[in-house]
Amino acid sequence: MDYKSKRNKILEDLKADLLKGRREREVSVLGRKFKLHTLNEDEESWADTYIRPTSTMALLSTKKAPTLAASILEIDGQPIGSLFDYPEDMPKEVKSALDASQLQRTYWVREQMLMFLAEDSNRKFINTLYDAYEEMLRERDEAMEKLPN
Repeated sequence: MDYKSKRNKILEDLKADLLKGRREREVSVLGRKFKLHTLNEDEESWADTYIRPTSTMALLSTKKAPTLAASILEIDGQPIGSLFDYPEDMPKEVKSALDASQLQRTYWVREQMLMFLAEDSNRKFINTLYDAYEEMLRERDEAMEKLPN
């Protein structure tokens, strides 16, 4: 007789993540709640275009901000897209093009988040938030190891 085992919560969480196509986590940093997600291939490729691999140290340092810019979904319950308004001097044609293409709008928002994260005073914040992102990746990897082959 075949009996289906009772699954560990890690496996159930992973199953839900796989159905969504990514793992999500809410973390608190500096009194703010951030909803992060693991990156898909497109998001990783976007983040990689901003990495400057002049040395191993530079590679690790410059990887954090672009990865987070693509990973952050919400801050304090607000979708990141709602946190950035078009500048007044942006030409109407550019605004229209961004509004007409969800993909282009997404890239623009990521770039705005990256510029915010890249400001000099944000280094400690980036490191703390990136540590939370890495923990989410470790949890995903641990769960993947427990999946049957």
